Amino acid sequence: MGVETGLVVPLSTNRLCPAGYECIADMGWAVGINFSYRWANGIGLGFGYEFWLLTANGVYETTVPQMFTGLLQYSFLPNHATHPLLRLRGGFLMLGPSFRVDTIGATVEIGAGAEVELSSDTVFSFLVTGNLLRTQPFTTGADNAQRAVDGPLDAMLVLRVGFHFLL
Repeated sequence: MGVETGLVVPLSTNRLCPAGYECIADMGWAVGINFSYRWANGIGLGFGYEFWLLTANGVYETTVPQMFTGLLQYSFLPNHATHPLLRLRGGFLMLGPSFRVDTIGATVEIGAGAEVELSSDTVFSFLVTGNLLRTQPFTTGADNAQRAVDGPLDAMLVLRVGFHFLL
């Protein structure tokens, strides 16, 4: 079981932030929980839930993407106390104001980082992940803007830290 938090930085938000309207996906914070199993060879499988709190520039109070994801992770040098890792996640996405849902879609993440074993059952991790988001078109009521119409994907960079507890 693990918990993570991190800084969300927008890279490309053309779908969520159309020209001429305020952006609903600016800087923010990520919070998540993962449940996974890792084999001795370094391969891990799991699932998780994560939400982001994004600045919405007055269109929403706070934009909240919520994600339910599957996880595939590979830890290099798993017999060492500090080891690099690669992670892939993907799954279902809900997006709207303050934990309400205005649209649904999908998300994919690829990340790289490292883990440091603090004890036999506690691990500290830090990762940099690239996240792609794709939602169905929707209209924000505050400004009547059609969103998620133009462009293929939105992209975010997330700088993460976390703790994982081996049960």
